[in-house]
Amino acid sequence: MARIRSFDAPHKGLRNILSKFSLLASQTDYSNIEDIALLKRLGNEMFLLLKDHVHTENEYTLIPLEARCHGAAAHDIHDHELLELQQDKLERMMQALDGTQNEEEGHRFYLEFTSYHSRYLQHIYEEETVTERLLQENFSDEELMAHRASIMKRLELPVLFLWLKYVIPAQPRMQRLAMLSAFKANAPKDAFAALLLVIEPEMNPLDYSILRQQLQ
Repeated sequence: MARIRSFDAPHKGLRNILSKFSLLASQTDYSNIEDIALLKRLGNEMFLLLKDHVHTENEYTLIPLEARCHGAAAHDIHDHELLELQQDKLERMMQALDGTQNEEEGHRFYLEFTSYHSRYLQHIYEEETVTERLLQENFSDEELMAHRASIMKRLELPVLFLWLKYVIPAQPRMQRLAMLSAFKANAPKDAFAALLLVIEPEMNPLDYSILRQQLQ
């Protein structure tokens, strides 16, 4: 029987938005204020999720793991500290963009992001192949589900919607259906309708149509 994978959903969502930002950063005309506004809009969402994730992962996943298996979380926590330094620099660079940058300056920002992106992907790969196994060896599925429930409780609705905007489209069809069915069963009707409006633009039209039919 498949075990609970604590990193699966958030990491798929982060890979989704990081990839979108990478593509947009490569397409952006850094002397065009409208292009910059689009890049910053997506970037602000990306940085919000990255910051929320590192806080959540440290507090609800790595600290409990360290308490149960001494030394098991040290590598990931150190990685987080290094990645946050690069991430903060990148965010400051993005916020300084104002449409007056030339092509060379825009290219430097793009390369700075690709450096961060590649390091981040390697980091979450290691979490999924090493840390995930440690979690499964040291916690039952019931305990891992309790960690997940604690994370869900702390999320304010706008942040939850932002997560689901990028997590839901990144899942296989049956997993999308399971996630949204659970949300529909536990959330007010208007909140569920609002969530569908959030995720629709992020999905392939055919996949979204199939999903809506399945949710009837």
